[in-house]
Amino acid sequence: MGGKTKNFLEHVMMFMSGCGFFRPHILRYFGVCIWIACCSSIGLAGSPASWRGQSITEFTSSENENFAWQIVNDGVMGGLSKGNVEHTSDDIMHFWGTLSLDNNGGFSTVRSRGVDFDLSNDLGLLLLVKGDGRTYEARLDSTATFRGNPISFLGKFKTTPDRWMQVKIPFASFTGSWRGRQFPKETLDTSAIKRVSVLLADKKPGPFDLRVQWIRTYGKGQGEKQSTTKKTVLSERRGLVDTAVADGRFTILKKLLDAANLTVFFQWDNPLTIFAPTDEAFSKLPDGLLDALLDSESHEKLVTLLSYHVATGSLLEKNAVKKKSIKMIQGGKVTVTSHAKKTYINDAVILDADIQCADGIIHAIDAVLIPETKE
Repeated sequence: MGGKTKNFLEHVMMFMSGCGFFRPHILRYFGVCIWIACCSSIGLAGSPASWRGQSITEFTSSENENFAWQIVNDGVMGGLSKGNVEHTSDDIMHFWGTLSLDNNGGFSTVRSRGVDFDLSNDLGLLLLVKGDGRTYEARLDSTATFRGNPISFLGKFKTTPDRWMQVKIPFASFTGSWRGRQFPKETLDTSAIKRVSVLLADKKPGPFDLRVQWIRTYGKGQGEKQSTTKKTVLSERRGLVDTAVADGRFTILKKLLDAANLTVFFQWDNPLTIFAPTDEAFSKLPDGLLDALLDSESHEKLVTLLSYHVATGSLLEKNAVKKKSIKMIQGGKVTVTSHAKKTYINDAVILDADIQCADGIIHAIDAVLIPETKE
């Protein structure tokens, strides 16, 4: 390294260290970047040293403990995607796994627990990542809600295989989404960020691998504080679970869903159709069967049974009849027939069709659907 370059680097490093703004590993990183910039004669404008914003996380051990990063896969819906997260000794978050589209799956996410950041002074997110060529999403939850649930705002970023790169995502480009519904008129309240996530849902099955060295903001002093008094317009329709509870005919179904921890079905990002047995339908089961299903040793059987009553999409009765066969989340299929002005799902009759919900459709049926056993 030339004498002038070395002296410049030493002075910059001493200044940065004296300011007390950066940790030792950040100083080393900035030093390397400045050295590259000087040796390449490209100046400092394009290097990380020009960053002006605030740190969300540098993935230090103490920050990782506070953020409590956790994996949420599409397994909550019966999907088969597998995600993993680890924090390396050099303060990098490693997010990797395999994305699967089987069983209506297709996502894996690593997300923080509740946080509290005011990013309204800045223009957007700045991340240092090394990926695999796939397109990921940075997600932020804030004050906006729909039916009492937080709207998640997403900003996509594309990676280059095996190359560290900075990605900028303007806050203005983040779009709101809740269970597959888009909210183009909703804006992200950057003054109250409540959760941070990184998600993969690019509809491409196969392995994925992403490393994130830090998440920050950029554009310090250029942001605009947004009104916290703005209210999201809520739909008059309830969600599937709330509708079923309010109806009063599905108390046993709700009890079983709770026991199987399957109410997460209805936090999926796509609309669903549920063929819901009434309490009277469950009363037709052999004596003792319900109690047996509620036993902890029968958990898998209970999950299989319940997921055989749920299909993806919002299927009206007339469209279900046209399809003649519907693939359920459980993986099996039901047959749909119509005669004598009645619609049958296997041997069950639809008692009340097309109950419209905010996140799908309920069809009340008079019998429990029993999936075929595989020999």
